[in-house]
Amino acid sequence: MNLKSVCATVTAAIALLMPQAVFMQKTADAGEFIAKERAGLINWSAGYLEATGKAVILAENMKRISARPAAVRNARVEAGRNLLELTKNIAVDSMTTVGMLMTENDIINIQVEGLIKKAAQTGLLYLPGGAVEVKLRLPLYGELSQIVTPSGIEKRIAAASATAVASVSKTSASPDGAETAGRFATGLVIDARGFEFRPAIWPHLYDEKGREIYGFSARSHECSTDRGACGYSRDSVIPGRNERAGENPIIVRAIGTGPAGGSDLVIANDDAFRLLTLEAENHFLKNCRVLILLD
Repeated sequence: MNLKSVCATVTAAIALLMPQAVFMQKTADAGEFIAKERAGLINWSAGYLEATGKAVILAENMKRISARPAAVRNARVEAGRNLLELTKNIAVDSMTTVGMLMTENDIINIQVEGLIKKAAQTGLLYLPGGAVEVKLRLPLYGELSQIVTPSGIEKRIAAASATAVASVSKTSASPDGAETAGRFATGLVIDARGFEFRPAIWPHLYDEKGREIYGFSARSHECSTDRGACGYSRDSVIPGRNERAGENPIIVRAIGTGPAGGSDLVIANDDAFRLLTLEAENHFLKNCRVLILLD
């Protein structure tokens, strides 16, 4: 056996003995809202989708120099398929998913598939038995948001109204801390816990009369494509801890969700009046400083 073959064999053996290799990613915080699906996960708090793909290096190919790179490519292809499936399930708003837009619009279909090909590889793991695992990550906002938001909103506006309250709580009273009259308001926190709410790229907020308080047509969306129209969290808000909420957020409790998919929220008229009064002075809605609390 020549030196080249010996080196290849030793390298392959070492790789199989290194299952401790770690993914290059930050561990999710306990308060982050993460939706796990068959194809991967959606971290609505940090704003990304993540999917994994696997491939196996056959025993007879283990000594070949090209075996490992080929396995990595195959694992990446599978991860890409899973990432695409995951992306299609993303809700743009209450009535529209990314997959629906891709089906209806060839340009959006091509653009989204192009994004998947550019997804960042955030993990590479060699497992016992010759398996290779690749992890891909795609930001929820930025290019993806820019591609789907206009069409998603047009579809929503053209469809039947989704502003009616479908699920109403027993009390519409705001929680302690919502009284912000005379204070400088740094953001809006909507307590949507206890409802069948579905996170979306563009959730919408209405008052009891169906007037849109926050959404694509109600506010400027200059910041939404870069950092998202809102954030999501499982944690109760501690002043100053969340970047969107800031030091002095106005906190309101949702009294219901819209009937079309549950990505719309309804708040009491008094709360709507108060937050719009504060918005006129502080512009937290215009700057997408909105946080939704979920179970």
